[in-house]
Amino acid sequence: MSAHSMAPAMDYTRCTVIGGAGMLGFEMVKQLLAAGKQVTVLDLHPLPEPLCDGRVGDIRDRAAVRAACEGSEVVFQTAAAVWEPGTPAGIYETVNVEGNRIVIDACRGLGIRRLVYTSTIDVVCDGRKPIVDGDESLPYPAETPDDHYSRTKIEAEKMMMAANGPDLATCALRPAGMYGPRDRYHLGNIVDMARRGKYMRVGSGKARFTHVYSENAAHVHLLAADRLFPGSPVAGQIYFVGDHYPATNLFDFMEPYLEGLGLPVPKRSIPYPVAYAAACVAELVAPKSNLTRFSVAQTCVDHTYRHDKAERDLGYSPIVSFEEAFRRTLAYWKEHSIE
Repeated sequence: MSAHSMAPAMDYTRCTVIGGAGMLGFEMVKQLLAAGKQVTVLDLHPLPEPLCDGRVGDIRDRAAVRAACEGSEVVFQTAAAVWEPGTPAGIYETVNVEGNRIVIDACRGLGIRRLVYTSTIDVVCDGRKPIVDGDESLPYPAETPDDHYSRTKIEAEKMMMAANGPDLATCALRPAGMYGPRDRYHLGNIVDMARRGKYMRVGSGKARFTHVYSENAAHVHLLAADRLFPGSPVAGQIYFVGDHYPATNLFDFMEPYLEGLGLPVPKRSIPYPVAYAAACVAELVAPKSNLTRFSVAQTCVDHTYRHDKAERDLGYSPIVSFEEAFRRTLAYWKEHSIE
């Protein structure tokens, strides 16, 4: 049962961010350090800047996870195998499911009582039906998704919620379409396709999609950690996270970035039924393609979400405006290119 007023806060000094070198994780690291916390990071990649105790290691390595978490009072688990063409199905299982089991086991074994988990809006998407102003009452899809990322993130979220109890408090945050500096998957893919001349609009342009800027998504993780402890109103809860400004069409949202980078902006659009049919074929003949039925549906039907619950329970509101988020993100992409 959800809290009906903001949960009380409980301080902490030492924490671990698993996946702290990624777009979201690194923003969390910076905000945690600014708040005076001692931070340890575990990631497959080194930190973009050597700001704290950064350890290169794998979430699937029990010893590495335990060592990174030792001495911490709060663990933030942001690491995941994100959907990418060509990633073997087994990777999603070992990282997104087994990796999270290892994190839970480490917390229990070390007596850590607070675990904040980064989930995704994809756990409620079935790849077909629109979602308008979705909230936390949405069920998981009735049928197991074919998409390995969505399927394993559902399993992981269920596992995290089942782990909540008197000795370990867990909660899950579901960021909407996240973007910002170091974004390799959302905006990054669009920029990459535009640079290669392969970017095109799909659908009527009427579908809306909720986004969240990475610093705002990081901020709500810290708010959750402050209010998470065994028996607290936040323990065992799930929260959608987005930005306040109205949801826009995905392509309308992306195109100012392409214009700012001097990249071509397509004017024509492929109709949804044509794109969906092409995706059906692509899944058979080019399984490593970005074109899938799930990705087409994600861009051609509404996927909008409310975060009233995070406002009420956690005191969340975006700390970076839409205009400032655009400025910071565009500045990053002007300075960096996809490698």
